[in-house]
Amino acid sequence: MKARIDFHIHSCLSPCASLEMSPRTLVACAKAAGLDCIALTDHSCVENLPAFHDACAEAGMNCLYGLEVSTAEEVHVLCLFDDLDSALTFGRIVYSHLPNLMNDPARFGEQPIVTADEEVVGFAEKLLINGTDLSFFDLVPMALEAGALCIPAHIDRPMCGAISHLGFLPDLPYDAVGAVGEVDPEIARRWPVVRFSDAHHPSQIARRYTEIETEAFTVPALREAFQRLIEK
Repeated sequence: MKARIDFHIHSCLSPCASLEMSPRTLVACAKAAGLDCIALTDHSCVENLPAFHDACAEAGMNCLYGLEVSTAEEVHVLCLFDDLDSALTFGRIVYSHLPNLMNDPARFGEQPIVTADEEVVGFAEKLLINGTDLSFFDLVPMALEAGALCIPAHIDRPMCGAISHLGFLPDLPYDAVGAVGEVDPEIARRWPVVRFSDAHHPSQIARRYTEIETEAFTVPALREAFQRLIEK
């Protein structure tokens, strides 16, 4: 099966995202854009994943459950699960590694936790755009051991990418690496390269997506599909 995937989308929970990005809205936009599978990846918090799960089920949208972790070096890494409970468990561990710096909505934006029906039921208290105290070199094996797909995000960006913040891309067993533009051919021969929207606003969903051949939207099947993207 050929599928268009976008595994880097933020909801209204991320303070840098539009408050329009309710799970139901982003799922509707993804369907309208012709995507076949999406993931919700808020910054270091997973509390909108249950609403996302319900919105996807309601719309018949295939999905993964994830988060975008900012490491101690401020490198962003996507951690994606095919099981909601596993994602919630892992995400709450990540949240515990954020510093105890509370969000100031007036300065950084609201961090609402919502239902699939767009009812606000709470707010994430810690500032989610902070880096955790987890090093990049600890997070990657931690995510893989937990059963996640592990993808360093936008490695070619000057901010929050592995190359810009670490000075190089460490030789670790990522499932893929995310990019915005072209990457070094040596990287493309070593790891699958994927491109996702990093959407913070409804209009940005599917502005970048990756097309794969896969039998299912499970972690094992997606690992195999990603491997077929490697440039020989």
